[in-house]
Amino acid sequence: MSLFYSLNLTIARRFGFKSKSHKFATFVAIISIVGIAIGVAALIIDTSIMQGLQNSLKNKTLTNVAHVTVKTDKSNAEKLLHLDNVIAVCPYIEDQVLVQTDKTVGLALLEGIDTENLMLRDGHSLEELKLPFIPPKGSYNLNGAAAIFYNLDMRLNSRVKLISTTNARYTPMGLTPRARLFKFTDYFASTHSNAICPVIGNYEDVRKLFYLKGEPSSFRLFLHDPFMLDKLNEKLDSMGIEHSDFTATQGDFFKALAMEKISMIIMLCLIIVVAAFNMLSALAMTVSSRLTDIAILKSLGMQNKKILTIFLTVGLLSGLTGTLAGTAIGIPLTAVISNVMSMNTAMSEIPVSIEISNLLLIGFGSMLMSFLFTLYPALKAASSNPVENLTRG
Repeated sequence: MSLFYSLNLTIARRFGFKSKSHKFATFVAIISIVGIAIGVAALIIDTSIMQGLQNSLKNKTLTNVAHVTVKTDKSNAEKLLHLDNVIAVCPYIEDQVLVQTDKTVGLALLEGIDTENLMLRDGHSLEELKLPFIPPKGSYNLNGAAAIFYNLDMRLNSRVKLISTTNARYTPMGLTPRARLFKFTDYFASTHSNAICPVIGNYEDVRKLFYLKGEPSSFRLFLHDPFMLDKLNEKLDSMGIEHSDFTATQGDFFKALAMEKISMIIMLCLIIVVAAFNMLSALAMTVSSRLTDIAILKSLGMQNKKILTIFLTVGLLSGLTGTLAGTAIGIPLTAVISNVMSMNTAMSEIPVSIEISNLLLIGFGSMLMSFLFTLYPALKAASSNPVENLTRG
């Protein structure tokens, strides 16, 4: 059963789009095509901007956040490097500390990254990790998120005391936390969604503050795609390795972003649903007004499946026309809207990501909806009784 057989196309075009005696049905069919085009264009614009925003936030927010942290022996570090989606492994320390300045006290997340013992997977470079500046060994300098300077009213080169309860000492005065003087000499953009600001120091300097000795027992895993965590977590669980990932601190933020994206897509899909209902109405009117013509075709020997194919072709042609028109409008309009929004704001350029997979999914969904809403009128036309319809005239 060929949908695009020449006879089927010819009859479908005459029934659906070239009927002079049934102009209202043709008008409704055109409106449905316009509605599908508007819905497809709106979906392309929305998904492209939301996907671009998601990719931008993922790159910026997760650059300075440990994708996965594991606690294991150094002997297992090389095994971790060969797990799927892992591109680098390095010794890593992370713990909360109190930051005491001349004016106030605040909480920070102190990180130590050992780049000297960092292991890279073949085919990947250190630049790909986009690591922030790490102070040299023995300098006791810090590179902090920009927000911590504002929160603690500090300037560059401010000296602070870091206080940690990790490996606290017992003295005649009781349990005494460990403390050491550091200096904030650098800063990086605050793109995290945590209330606690991250601060980066040299790995060895951080180890001395926490009074950690012996071989490293904690490692940071850098992932090719941080969102692809499920299989890696399952593998680490099967290996009996204790681990944590960025979803503990950043998961709610990205879930909220994903929910907003899904809710926008659902609302815009309603445009296509309404247009598909118009298509159903137009095709139902066409079938009811063409019962005599259908009866004549059947009396001439046309089979029911051919009648079914003709009216399915009418609906699919409408859906295909609307989908192609919407795609042709949506792609350039996305770039125009992004440029206009960027020019009218003080922010940087609005990120846009037009992905082929999203376009194919939107096109497939539009065509599937057109097919489903066309199916009922086409089945009614194919199952009509030619004798009764010819008798009525």
